[in-house]
Amino acid sequence: MKIKSIILEIGFIFLALLFLTSFLPAKGLDYENITPQEAKNRIDLDPTIFILDVRSSIEYRDGHINGSVNINVYYINSYAYLLPEDNDTGIIVYCDDGYRSQTGSQKVVDLGYTNVSNMLEGYFGWLKLGYPYVTGTETSLITPTGNIGLVSIVCISIFVLVIWRITIFRKKI
Repeated sequence: MKIKSIILEIGFIFLALLFLTSFLPAKGLDYENITPQEAKNRIDLDPTIFILDVRSSIEYRDGHINGSVNINVYYINSYAYLLPEDNDTGIIVYCDDGYRSQTGSQKVVDLGYTNVSNMLEGYFGWLKLGYPYVTGTETSLITPTGNIGLVSIVCISIFVLVIWRITIFRKKI
């Protein structure tokens, strides 16, 4: 019975560490931050720039930069096949205000892309400068609903272990 208790404790500690380390960045900052003005200049000068909107499909439908492709930040790894084939292609990542796009930019870099830029101030900064936008969903990826992800699985596992441990503890009393 003592061995089973030790194994449970080790398993619990392992899952807790796995959960906590999932929030640590895998690498350092490997993308550059640019202003909406710089993003607009690059888009105007280079028609091959890939514009990635990492907001939800509803936000995208309500307005987005013309020519952008919408992949929700939480599903970038699952839909990486929608990104350019050439890892050296310039990619500008944006969201509403620049926060989710930081996460999205890092995910794109982690997939092996080498020319990634995060647009600071995001779509709101773009609009504030009076730059053009379009509405609709012509290149929106509908957010899937069945993908719960690794963090969710770890959280559920920790919850089950805690309940199991409480049950075992009550049986001893």
